[in-house]
Amino acid sequence: MSYIAIISEYNPFHNGHKYQLEASLEQSGADGAISLMSGDFTQRGTPAMADKYTRAHAAILGGLDVVFELPVIYATGSSRDFGEGAVGLISKLRDVDYLAFGVEDDELNMFYEVSEILANEPDNYKEFLNQYLSKGFTFPNASEKSLRKILGNSIGDKITKPNNILAISYLVAMRKQKSPLRPIIIKRNDGGYSNNKLTGKYSSATAIRHALRNNESIKPYVPKVCVDPYEGFLRRDLPDPEWLSPFIVSRLIYDRNLPPEISNLENVMDMTTELLNRIRKIPLPVRYIELQDYLKTKNMTMSRITRVLLHIVLGILSTDRTRAIENGYGEYLNLLALSNEGSKIIKKISDSQNIKIINKKSLYKPSDEINTRLWEIDKLATDLYNQLIYDHINIRLHSELTSSVKGLKNSKDEK
Repeated sequence: MSYIAIISEYNPFHNGHKYQLEASLEQSGADGAISLMSGDFTQRGTPAMADKYTRAHAAILGGLDVVFELPVIYATGSSRDFGEGAVGLISKLRDVDYLAFGVEDDELNMFYEVSEILANEPDNYKEFLNQYLSKGFTFPNASEKSLRKILGNSIGDKITKPNNILAISYLVAMRKQKSPLRPIIIKRNDGGYSNNKLTGKYSSATAIRHALRNNESIKPYVPKVCVDPYEGFLRRDLPDPEWLSPFIVSRLIYDRNLPPEISNLENVMDMTTELLNRIRKIPLPVRYIELQDYLKTKNMTMSRITRVLLHIVLGILSTDRTRAIENGYGEYLNLLALSNEGSKIIKKISDSQNIKIINKKSLYKPSDEINTRLWEIDKLATDLYNQLIYDHINIRLHSELTSSVKGLKNSKDEK
């Protein structure tokens, strides 16, 4: 038996995702598909449009067999951390032979060239990189300019598109980890991740969320069977990053009035000296959108700022990431949803010596300090999201420790 893995956010699961899934299965000849999906917060550090169990439920109805949670420390990290953590965990599963991902450009050979440079960091790349960094460019911009110096302008804007960036990060991780996974790339057939306009049957998740905020129907853009799980959220306001304001500001108040070791902002994951200085200068009180505007500079991307703001709230430290990566990425995968066939697949792909599958959450006991910390962060993120949802749209979601998963019928069961 052979299975494909897809690293996802499914925010929400839409027609393009279903196309990617079906095309990947057809191209690989695999027997089924699993996904490692971001939890309640996205890579940009913002709350997802629905909780992780709802989004995983919809993905199962759309044809996935098993959905696991990508631990928060990777799910809200840079593209490098996102890819490295996800590949590291998937590679621990048996019979998962393929990693399928969507791209804006069908340029696998070019992606291989770029990933080889980034994984091996040859001397000419390091030299160019250091030159650009010394001139004040951000690391992503310095890296992009260094790659252009080596590969020429023929790469165009391909290495700056969101899904292409993630594709390269997956390939870099696979090279560095010597992962046995084989890549399958599927060209996106919508307007691209950042396109906020509906483009017919295949529209981006960004466009679908934008439509929801404008009270437009999303039914033409989401598989029919996947709509029902979202019903409770579709009739209310979508989660807004602004809802994080009081949680962020409370940490800033602590930092300004209590000993610095209490807030520990210096050691927050993805924090920089420049960003910390600006955070400490911003006048209080302040709202989330004002924080974004104040902190944005030409050397700091908005996505990094919003990730850091979430990491401040969750107390995620750079050492948490370093220790997790250096010690095998984690010992567990948190099960979010599975099809009727999925329970059989879990038995085939899981190896208790390499990875533990968590279903009954209250029974999981981490084996060491590092995994205890990873699990603490995941539970904390869930509780934070649940509080945001309860405060603003009056939905009471289950606590992580009271959640467990049962098999669901999906589109394959009905064929």
